[in-house]
Amino acid sequence: ILAMNICVVTVAAADFVGTWAMPVGTPYRLGAAGNQTTCTTQGFVRIVFYPAVPYYYASLSIVSCVAVKNSFMEKNYRHIEKWIHLGAIIFSLPIAILFAARNSINPNITICFVAEYPFGCVEDPNVPCERGGDSLTSAIETMYSWVLMAILFVIPPAALLY
Repeated sequence: ILAMNICVVTVAAADFVGTWAMPVGTPYRLGAAGNQTTCTTQGFVRIVFYPAVPYYYASLSIVSCVAVKNSFMEKNYRHIEKWIHLGAIIFSLPIAILFAARNSINPNITICFVAEYPFGCVEDPNVPCERGGDSLTSAIETMYSWVLMAILFVIPPAALLY
């Protein structure tokens, strides 16, 4: 529960920073006071920790089921805790590193996240993309979305069946 709350506080802090992390002069963004590094940091933190929160909530279901099955004898199920913590970041950390390395974390609508820059350059052929907006980034973003959906809608029901 402590690790889940650490993730919640981290995501909440990144959300609180909001547009402040966006580079100064970002069009149509009030309060943009940062630079590209602050923007990338905010997006990186959100990519890593945002899916960890529902993952930990789903893991609570799994631990509860295993605890009941083992008559609450912690020594019989203590070994799964390290795998739960590893699973919380095993998918999101490499994706966040890849997005940061490919310059795909840019100002989005209200926060810095995976987006093309300037915003909307993918849809408008007259505006060249300076950062992000390539097909690999779109494919990985789709995969990231599917992993998040699996965490939210597959793990809890599967845990209840266990």
